Amino acid sequence: MNEQNSTALEAWICVECGFVYDPSTGDLESHIRPGIPFEKLPSDWCCPVCSAKPDKFRPFDSQL
Repeated sequence: MNEQNSTALEAWICVECGFVYDPSTGDLESHIRPGIPFEKLPSDWCCPVCSAKPDKFRPFDSQL
């Protein structure tokens, strides 16, 4: 299983609160293991900080 392409593993940011979903770390509090791309999150997943739905997330482009 090779889902690790550059678009699948990009981080996404919640426009409501600024939480960043990083697939390399997952969301362990929601039982999302590392390596799960944003597009493959369960349909009932929401932001762990503000409970926003996934449609409130945008690709995160860090300029660090």
